Amino acid sequence: KWRHPALGGFQVIPDILFKKQAELDLSATDMLVLINVTMHWWYRDQRPFPRTTTVANRMGVDSRTVQRSLQKLMDLGLVARVEEEKDGETRQVIDLEGLVSRLSDYVKDDPDYMARQMRRREE
Repeated sequence: KWRHPALGGFQVIPDILFKKQAELDLSATDMLVLINVTMHWWYRDQRPFPRTTTVANRMGVDSRTVQRSLQKLMDLGLVARVEEEKDGETRQVIDLEGLVSRLSDYVKDDPDYMARQMRRREE
């Protein structure tokens, strides 16, 4: 459906994140920061590590805005900063398991999820 623009890259984000953003206490800025972080998360075992300045430049905001939003996401238990060693170097990465866990809890009661589960059982 996206045709050529998708050739520049794309990501899949579960609808339940958008449906529950208010319940998760996420502002529009928090959502955009989170989407920018997940843009770098293609494989479950390879955690993203975007620079706050990179995200801030994309969003057209001060890097401090991104830092505050990331801190809020950490305080909410949705993301965590962890150190990871790769090729002998230690780097700070973002762990999104808190978000995945919370969304997994929410989706169990989602009517769209239940409808898809029913269709799967019928196949």
